[in-house]
Amino acid sequence: MSQRALSNPHDRTGPRLAGAILSLGLVLFSAGAALARPAPAGAEAASSTTSPAAREIEAWVRDTGDNQGLPFLIIDKVSARALAFDRDGRLLADAPVLLGLGRGDVSPPGIGERPLSAIGPQDRITPAGRFVASLGENLAGKGILWIDYDAALSLHPVITGKVAERRRQRLETATADDNRISYGCINVPESFFGAVVQPAFSGTTGIVYILPEARSLAEVFPRTVARTDPTGAPVID
Repeated sequence: MSQRALSNPHDRTGPRLAGAILSLGLVLFSAGAALARPAPAGAEAASSTTSPAAREIEAWVRDTGDNQGLPFLIIDKVSARALAFDRDGRLLADAPVLLGLGRGDVSPPGIGERPLSAIGPQDRITPAGRFVASLGENLAGKGILWIDYDAALSLHPVITGKVAERRRQRLETATADDNRISYGCINVPESFFGAVVQPAFSGTTGIVYILPEARSLAEVFPRTVARTDPTGAPVID
């Protein structure tokens, strides 16, 4: 039985999304409410918690309009954080994330067709890249954001069914060292998904930029060209 047939965050229902959107209302949430941090005045303020690569991509998206007027997320694997932006590039909030246990930037071939029992630790990768994402549901009727349907890659509220994995506790720690636990999907606080992701992506597609941890930005986002201005600050053309 493949991941698509299992009742878990990798499950998929209905026809292939192909840009079709399921508009979802806000979900109820409680314990994770403090984890999602609203953006303070000035869009760059929350970005200071992320890696230089995340700040470069953020500036590049704003400067070039690569999001094409759509809401977007930046997933910074190095610091294990997600930054959510509206269609005008204004920062909405940022939050910690849980990522795939395996290190790397490319999904193994056919990963979306494998049963979970056949996915070894080294293959549990959150791939890097630019993805067109849309809201959907799994077989249990839970809201998720589909990032790559074929690879069974989604972003969803943190899964807490296996107590020993301590997923919510991992989100609450100050370090990113213990944020690698999933099969590849991106776990976020319930509050971040319900109050930020769902409203931003409701009724529309959006863009998700997942930053690399092993490859260079130029390899993953070839349209970005990094250079340095006279002050030493990175600039994206």
